[in-house]
Amino acid sequence: MVDRSVSRVRRWLVLAAAVAVVAAGCGGGDETGGTDEPATQAPSSPGATSAPSGGGETGGGESGGGVEGAVQPQAFDVNQHFWHSGFRVEVTSGELSFEENALTGRVTNLLALSATLENLSADEGFFGPDVVVSTANNSYPAAINSDVPDVPGGLKSQATFAFLVDGDFDLSTAELVVGRADVNRAVVPLSGGGDAVRLEPSELDVSGTLSMELIDFVFTSGELRYDIVPRRRQVEAGKQALTLYFDAVSRKGGNWQVFPDNLALVTPDGTAIGADAVEIGSLPGSDDGTTTPDRSVRFLVDEMPSGSFMIRLTPGNWFVGADGVTEATFEFTLP
Repeated sequence: MVDRSVSRVRRWLVLAAAVAVVAAGCGGGDETGGTDEPATQAPSSPGATSAPSGGGETGGGESGGGVEGAVQPQAFDVNQHFWHSGFRVEVTSGELSFEENALTGRVTNLLALSATLENLSADEGFFGPDVVVSTANNSYPAAINSDVPDVPGGLKSQATFAFLVDGDFDLSTAELVVGRADVNRAVVPLSGGGDAVRLEPSELDVSGTLSMELIDFVFTSGELRYDIVPRRRQVEAGKQALTLYFDAVSRKGGNWQVFPDNLALVTPDGTAIGADAVEIGSLPGSDDGTTTPDRSVRFLVDEMPSGSFMIRLTPGNWFVGADGVTEATFEFTLP
């Protein structure tokens, strides 16, 4: 898998280099400056030579195969995983390689990471957060020739992230950093050292009933995540998405609704937080009670919440019964 992906990357580099060489011959300007596009950072040519893949020592200021400025070619296992933007991602392996332009002697160093992308949402989507490899002395954003496909909902696809790196690239300190600075970032080491930030979701043991004369919410479970799966959206740094799941029981004939502003979460310090979203929809009812299962409400809370929380429901007057009660609460505790 690494070899096929790397071959595609190398073909792209060769094509870009051929254009750069022709442009230079026609007075096409300085090929090393004026743009952030990886194609101008790393031209090659049809006459380029490349080092074979294989073992070698980590790191790379020393020439690979005696070529000045080249990384030490090697393939390596990563076997790290993380969650981000509605995906679970398994980074399986990597490869460092280089190509030398036979005409100019210029060296292009490439890091390719192979990954399995699992789309946790129901709809097809693209894994699109910022992806950077960072070392103790530098950082390298993913190149435009990375091979990252759309992934069908609930399924997996293979991807390759490509990075143009320096000859002194230090694999021993390299980490894959996923996400902008203003959202929760995932971080995984590429060579076994360092601590991973996987952003793993956690299930919550939440159960009980919020009850009014005409409506009940029977809570069944909860979840804390750093992303919002249906939207493939990452939660802002320092926050998590708290989702509570419940069955709704309506004793109001017809079809009626509960809206996001009808629900609030009261935190241990007494602060009330409005709902970020509700998945409730229309609630059919009957005198005996009609159950609509698998409903949910989501709140954005401080990271790693703990203590006593309370859900408060203040529905529209259509759910206010003969007793005149206008709100109900449900308390739960997070460890």
